[in-house]
Amino acid sequence: MDTMRSMLILGGIVLAGCGGKDAGEQAGAGEAPGGMAGMEMDSGGMGGHMGGMEGMNMMPMMRGHMDSMMRMSPAQMSQMMATHQGMMSQMMDRMGGDMRSMNMGENAEWTALTDSVKRDLADLPGLEGKELSARTKAHGDRVRRLLTMHEGMMKGK
Repeated sequence: MDTMRSMLILGGIVLAGCGGKDAGEQAGAGEAPGGMAGMEMDSGGMGGHMGGMEGMNMMPMMRGHMDSMMRMSPAQMSQMMATHQGMMSQMMDRMGGDMRSMNMGENAEWTALTDSVKRDLADLPGLEGKELSARTKAHGDRVRRLLTMHEGMMKGK
């Protein structure tokens, strides 16, 4: 149930960020703010263990999530932080599972990047204002590099 709630929250954030309008302006007549009415959610591999490349299945959703985070105000980032941390933890666990299922070991570049992302996740909740925005932007860049690196590793095997 928590996964579905996270997906619904993320969907609302993505919708709010995509139009450049606030959530209230995007809602049509009879819709709740956030434009969630009629939206279909595909778990993209997030609902239970389905086998296969679960980390890979999360990548489009995580890219959208990171794009949305980059458009948030520092206050919105702070409100979203617990959900973001949960999503990142799940994604990194699934990426590790992808690698284990293919009998792949970590290399130094992967280890350094994942350590940096984990450090971000530990530090971000304590930041505010411009410092939070700047660090979140750097974190987003690292997450995108991690996604790209994982994608390349999975395609290379």
